[in-house]
Amino acid sequence: MDKQKVKALSIYFVIFFITIYLTMAYVIRGKKVVVPSIKGFNVEEARKIVVSKGLYLKEGAESFNETIPDGFIMAQDPIEGAYVKEGRTVYVTVSRGLKMVTVPDIREQNIRQAKILLRQALLNLGMTAKITTRDTPEGFILAQTPQSNSLTKRNGSVNILTSAGEKEVFYVMPNLMGKKQDLVRKALYSARLNVGNVSYKTVAGFDKGAVVNQFPLPGAMVKKESSVDLTVNYTENEKQYRLLSILYTVPKAGLAVKRVRLIIMDNDGSREIYNDMARSGSTIEKSVRASGAVILQVSVNNELLEERPYE
Repeated sequence: MDKQKVKALSIYFVIFFITIYLTMAYVIRGKKVVVPSIKGFNVEEARKIVVSKGLYLKEGAESFNETIPDGFIMAQDPIEGAYVKEGRTVYVTVSRGLKMVTVPDIREQNIRQAKILLRQALLNLGMTAKITTRDTPEGFILAQTPQSNSLTKRNGSVNILTSAGEKEVFYVMPNLMGKKQDLVRKALYSARLNVGNVSYKTVAGFDKGAVVNQFPLPGAMVKKESSVDLTVNYTENEKQYRLLSILYTVPKAGLAVKRVRLIIMDNDGSREIYNDMARSGSTIEKSVRASGAVILQVSVNNELLEERPYE
């Protein structure tokens, strides 16, 4: 065999063995693929992308996230761009979106209290609708959505339905002149009208303690809860006064601190004797100089809770 044939055979065998080696290496090691980027895709889309590359996808950890929506991929392992064997599994961390929180019960609260409760629960006040009601004071919440004790996403909104109070009710102002002050006060109170400023003047032809002037005048149209100013037939030294000790215990239910307003109504009209924040369960004590029958009006967080008579 000449040298040329030996050389050709040698080259042939070298190429043959190299080819076999590479083929075996490919079979043993497997085909290499580039891991695609699947962050920001939802799980199903990411699975299709991974499978198209000859890889598998498996959901691993889950985590709440402020910016990545629920069901979308936050992280992957191996990372994008890595070379891996075909058939390898890519593990992903899936976002569960915003953290879920429990919705507080804000019914029968005013809007200011509701905002505080929602802020404490990491929620916001959403849309507000109003409806006219007779039994619920204006500005207080009648209904909410989502409902209390349900779960919703953190930083979500709670929509509310509030009371617009009663429709405005008008009365024709009666003629009060000549009637006893105590009877007038009771009549106005029954009609949901308030006694405003009371002045005293001696007028001939009227009984002591009778109303000798009024404003608004008889026949005028007045709204419910309006104040009526009276002039009564007395001299200043004829009025009978007594000292009352007013005690009020703030309800324990609800917020730890509440705004309490106390108003006294007597023969001198209506006047505020207390308007401040007070701790739940604490007792407010006031001494009041009053004339005639007395009614104490108690409002807590702008809601009238009680009307207490003092004869």
